[in-house]
Amino acid sequence: MRLSVITDEIAPDLDTALRECEGLGLTAVELRSVGGRNVVHHEPQRLREIRAALRAGGFDCPVVDTPFLKATKAVWEHLDRGMEIADMVGAKAVRVFSGLRVDDRDWYLPWLADVLSAAANQVRAAGFRLLLEIDENCMVATVAEADELLGTMAPGLVGVVWDPANEARFRDSEPDRVDGGKIADAVRHVHVKDYARGEGWVRPGEGIVGWDGQLRSLAAAGYEEYLSIETHHADPVGGTVQATRDSVTALRRIAGESGISLL
Repeated sequence: MRLSVITDEIAPDLDTALRECEGLGLTAVELRSVGGRNVVHHEPQRLREIRAALRAGGFDCPVVDTPFLKATKAVWEHLDRGMEIADMVGAKAVRVFSGLRVDDRDWYLPWLADVLSAAANQVRAAGFRLLLEIDENCMVATVAEADELLGTMAPGLVGVVWDPANEARFRDSEPDRVDGGKIADAVRHVHVKDYARGEGWVRPGEGIVGWDGQLRSLAAAGYEEYLSIETHHADPVGGTVQATRDSVTALRRIAGESGISLL
């Protein structure tokens, strides 16, 4: 497995984040927001500057994180821009969501399956992969809900961004693992953070996610792609920079103790 970091979890300033990634010995980063704005909202010149910064640092970018379906409706321009940016920075995948949670799942899920199928076919035609994130605020917040949705769609059409801490927060209990069901073959990217009851987001290993078991489960499912640090908390003294350093160190330790090689 390979290690990356979502840059704005370190700092909103991209240059600051990339310098920190260099210091951590990372060769890949995930793009979501720069300067407090999602990348899909940046002008072409700024995007070219972002591409130049990645190239100058020798960074790969496996995934471009778009806000597509973060709300209850689909803004297709966000998906189009995500594909443009993926092409610019050499990313292979575009991250999307499943819409904010609503009560009427019987109506919403068929609509969602249709929208995601259309989006996935559009992204595939452009040479990329559509990845659906499991998010506690959205219609797909758990492994079980991902399995339910994937069961209504063509096999292999949509990949999954597995974030067990999101499920842990949603359920307020230890999350499921991905060594069974349809999601086992669908996971193409993983976000790494941890959640502690009554405390919130914490570094990997300090919460209820059980990252040692999660990593072994991913390895058993044949997962060899990225583990991307999504820090989500700040150190009382060193802020998000120190919190990210601690998260990277913790994940490397857990991986080593679990017999997992991290590149």
